[in-house]
Amino acid sequence: MAQTNRIRRLLRIVAILHSGRLVNAPDLARECEVSRRTIFRDIENLRDSGLLISYDEKKQTYHFESSQFLIPTDLTAEEILALLVLCQDYADSETGIPHLAPARMAAFKLASRLPSEVRQSFGELLDLHHLQLPPLAKQDETNQIYDQIQTALKTQHPLQVEYNSFADQDVIRTRLNPYALYFGNRSWYVIGHASLFRQVRTFHLKRFHKAELLTRQNYKIPARFSLENYFGNAWQMIRETSQKHEVIVRFGRKVAGNVAEVHWHKTQQIEKYADGTIDFRVEVEGLNEICWWILGYGNQAYVVQPLELRNMIVKHAQRMIEQYLPPSR
Repeated sequence: MAQTNRIRRLLRIVAILHSGRLVNAPDLARECEVSRRTIFRDIENLRDSGLLISYDEKKQTYHFESSQFLIPTDLTAEEILALLVLCQDYADSETGIPHLAPARMAAFKLASRLPSEVRQSFGELLDLHHLQLPPLAKQDETNQIYDQIQTALKTQHPLQVEYNSFADQDVIRTRLNPYALYFGNRSWYVIGHASLFRQVRTFHLKRFHKAELLTRQNYKIPARFSLENYFGNAWQMIRETSQKHEVIVRFGRKVAGNVAEVHWHKTQQIEKYADGTIDFRVEVEGLNEICWWILGYGNQAYVVQPLELRNMIVKHAQRMIEQYLPPSR
């Protein structure tokens, strides 16, 4: 709600300035029902988004300068509203996906160029639209590495990095040729070729210790590379090419409807039964990720095949039971 109120207030300030009225900070504070300090901060935020707002020292009033920015003629108010809805939640600086501030500013800049009567109604409409993200990994202190990877992708200069590898249980040093930035599984990742392993790997942005752009070296992203091919039939992100399985899970009536209405995987097939249960079929490369997903449904999920996955579930369940048993004497 706080983020929505802020957007409504910013749109209100833009509408007032676009009207041509001569207004000062106390005027804006009174109309927006906030403190002057908040207005000063809002004005700076609007300037940071690219809006040209000047202050007349003599009259002590704010006004818009002439701007070269023009809204595309085929972009509708509904389309801009959709962008704002996405950006108010997905690009929120505190609860949204990190590093999307430019998207939020771009959407707001578009909204600022709409007719005043449309701008004034946007705040009310935003109250009726909200998108909730699942809990995200903390991405604080990743701005620098994110920018460095962006630069590497644009210039195709490699990076020399130090990285805390959970898989290797050590800090590794390698030359990294970034191929793509990817947001998934609650975090930002970079996929690229690591010279230490002589293969393409996935790196979590939070785990980089150091990164240096090697401006005297170059690399090329292979023409055949794509994220779809890289992830293959992994359940989420961890692809084990030596483990190709057809998985069948029978879900009970309590959860069958919820499972069936979600597109979990590109290969999934659903078979419904008269008793309300379903068979969920999927082809995956690797069982560890889907194992944890199945465990989340407790006794409402039964692994029909493969036997290897069923045994994994049994072992996890046995260990869970052991944790709750009283210690043996």
